[in-house]
Amino acid sequence: MRRLLTYIALVSLPFGSVNAQNLEKIGQEDMVTVGGGINFNTVVNQLLGGQQFRDPFAWTLSGNVNVSILDVSLPFTFSFSNAGSSYTQPFNMTALHPSYKKWKAHLGITSMSFSPYTYQGLNFAGAGVEYSPDKWKFKAFGGRLKKAIEYDASINNMNSVSYRRYGFGFSTKYEGKFLGSELILFKSYDDGTSLSFAPQNPELTVRDNVVVSLGVNAKPFQGFTIKGEIASSLLTNDVLAKDPTFVSPFYNGLVRGNQTTESNQAYNASMDYKIKFFGIGMKYERIDPEYTTLGAVYFNNDLENITVNPSFTLFKNKANLNFSTGYQRNNLDNTNATNARRWIGSMNLSAQIIKGLSLSANYSNLSSFTRRNPQADPFYNQLGDTLNYYQVSQNMSTSLSYAFGDSVKQSLSLTGSYAQSENITGRLDDAGAFGLNVTSDTASLPVDVYNGIFMHRITLSKSGTSIGWSVNGNHSIAMGSTNTFVGPGVNLSQRFKKPKMNLSTGVTYNRQYTGNILASNVLNYRMGLNYAPEFWDKKYGSVSMSLNGTMTNRFAVLGTNNTSNITIIANISYQFK
Repeated sequence: MRRLLTYIALVSLPFGSVNAQNLEKIGQEDMVTVGGGINFNTVVNQLLGGQQFRDPFAWTLSGNVNVSILDVSLPFTFSFSNAGSSYTQPFNMTALHPSYKKWKAHLGITSMSFSPYTYQGLNFAGAGVEYSPDKWKFKAFGGRLKKAIEYDASINNMNSVSYRRYGFGFSTKYEGKFLGSELILFKSYDDGTSLSFAPQNPELTVRDNVVVSLGVNAKPFQGFTIKGEIASSLLTNDVLAKDPTFVSPFYNGLVRGNQTTESNQAYNASMDYKIKFFGIGMKYERIDPEYTTLGAVYFNNDLENITVNPSFTLFKNKANLNFSTGYQRNNLDNTNATNARRWIGSMNLSAQIIKGLSLSANYSNLSSFTRRNPQADPFYNQLGDTLNYYQVSQNMSTSLSYAFGDSVKQSLSLTGSYAQSENITGRLDDAGAFGLNVTSDTASLPVDVYNGIFMHRITLSKSGTSIGWSVNGNHSIAMGSTNTFVGPGVNLSQRFKKPKMNLSTGVTYNRQYTGNILASNVLNYRMGLNYAPEFWDKKYGSVSMSLNGTMTNRFAVLGTNNTSNITIIANISYQFK
């Protein structure tokens, strides 16, 4: 039977999307494994005192079987419910990934990744290979990157018409103890003869692209690491454009160059340093405004990023303090109609004050400023800065928890947070980070949100009983109006060892006010039971059952009626492997 399953899988693999085939497992005991499960779920919902919008009864029967042959995963799934049925199998996909020792191949419609500046995760129809001997790693691929899509006048698919595109690339990487490097070459080109008719569309051109990238990393001494990458992209936007006065440069052997060929660069550098109590990381990245690679689905350019991340470990590792700040800008060549700047900052503190007492605090801020660059006009004096836009948002949170006790364990926790966001438009002269240096004659009201919760839990270790209570509140201010949400809650749980069962129940009560007016008044009951039979022999798999119910009472406010919603969810599942 095992040989038959192996034969069937290997014959059908070229037509399936599967994980890597580990050929080293041929003849071993775990060459073929089978696992899966079946699950039945039913939901009963009933609304009292109002119109029933949800289905009062719903059920679902689902299952899966996963056959693994040489680490090839062949998943089969099915689902039946009162709303319909579905079935999936793995043989309608197209990828094959065999591996043997230090070799790995990719065949069919699949993808690989080199670096974000060159080729990153774009699907291709072809073949790729990876070879990893010791400190070296070699990768190469080749195939079709894009299908040719003909123009269809009946549906006017002008925006989706494209030439067939091919691509190939290779990467050579060395990773030593103190020094590493990686060299990448990526080439892609369009087939100008792949369309029988090319409509007149300035966006539809035959393109050609070559990208070369060199990355290095070094560890000159313990705790210190530097990394860097520089990439250069030669992109011909229209191979068919001809200019008799154009003189082909030296790179014409790599790319079909003409007057539409552009050369742009992208590079980054980073440094990380760590000693016992202090660490710092810094990174700089710049991508030219017109930098593009045809080896990515989407690519961001025209940006400059600077980030700094210092960290401190204090009081014999009992306290950790981390900072992070970053700056980003665009319009590097000052040719855009607008330019934007963004600042990001955050702080995180965690401390173990005494045994069982922990403190954490966080702060983050994001601010951005967009300026419109007015064009000079001698006959019209426009208020060019009226479209400037500034946005700032900040979040603060803190948490204090204390755990104590042995046979009777108790825990106390207090958590609070504050968030604010504000948008400002108008005649903004300038703006800085974190809301500084903002002067405007048009200021908006900020949105402020306050949130807090206190919890107390008692656990009896011997009996497995746990009881807890909590109080939570939320207060928000937006557009001059306030919204307040407050309420207590109680939870009780009991764990049974024989039979292996967990029982839980709880009650919460919440009131919501808009201004000084009561907007909602809700009481919620819930109960849950989880059971795992122990009489079942584990070699045949595992069985689990659960039954959960909730009842939500919405009391009459603002002229509404009392309503009660009852929901019962039952579930039974079986898993095997």
